[in-house]
Amino acid sequence: MNMLRQLNAAIEYIEANLCAEFDPDTAAGIACISADSFARFFSYLTGMTLTEYVRRRRLTLAAQELRHSRTPVVDIAVKYGYDSAAAFSRAFVRQHGISPSAYRKNGGSIRVYSPASFHIMIKGAREMDLRMIELEETKVFGVSKPYDGQGYKSREELRHIMWSEDCDDIPGQLCEGRWNEPGNTAYDGVWYGVWQNGRYMIARRRADVRVEQTMETYSLPAGTYAAFKTECGGLAWEEFPRLFEQIFESWLPASEYRQKYGLAVEVFHLWTDHDLRKKNRYFEVWIPVELKGE
Repeated sequence: MNMLRQLNAAIEYIEANLCAEFDPDTAAGIACISADSFARFFSYLTGMTLTEYVRRRRLTLAAQELRHSRTPVVDIAVKYGYDSAAAFSRAFVRQHGISPSAYRKNGGSIRVYSPASFHIMIKGAREMDLRMIELEETKVFGVSKPYDGQGYKSREELRHIMWSEDCDDIPGQLCEGRWNEPGNTAYDGVWYGVWQNGRYMIARRRADVRVEQTMETYSLPAGTYAAFKTECGGLAWEEFPRLFEQIFESWLPASEYRQKYGLAVEVFHLWTDHDLRKKNRYFEVWIPVELKGE
């Protein structure tokens, strides 16, 4: 495991010098291998070159600074290694799909990269689709089950039991009809999976559910949420564990935020029709956050 410690020490050195002209030879020396070997090894394990990693990390930090400071764009450009605001803007658009000035003014979805860390599996250094949203208090209606101490092997097992038509079929309790039923669109739209205080709740907004007296209500608190989005077409049982791992093991520890309320919200974008659901479905995880200094 000495090799892992040396590689992680090299990453710590790189992270500490992202705003300076760090020396690749020094990083390689910390890892106790040659510079060429370090570059090849890093590229093999992360799927990107060391130069690309540094660029992506700088542009991730630059986006954070644009959102939370009034520092002029040109000063941020220089801080993160660009000779001009124009060069910085071009690089920012290539990574995030939005200009620095537009992101500062309006916010939006950006591509963030967490610091790499070397374990038995590589964590971090992966693209994450992140946007910061300001959510109004949102009341949802649904059914919940306890998780903590209730004998489930994992959160994924509880989620499967509650969503499955062959098990608890909570969606079937909230809407008329069934999945794949011809002409039925009751399942179309947004669903919520709410994790908090040892419980998991499947819910929808009032207009989307068959509201009964026995149905539980929950209000998603108003405030700032970090919203992470998957690509279309994936499976919830694969996407959510991967997304939660990236958020809580890579992004959150390295970010300027901390989680609030012990709350995590899964957001399912689903369709009743099988073909549409398979093609267009995507998922999000919303985490209420506040700045660590507050």
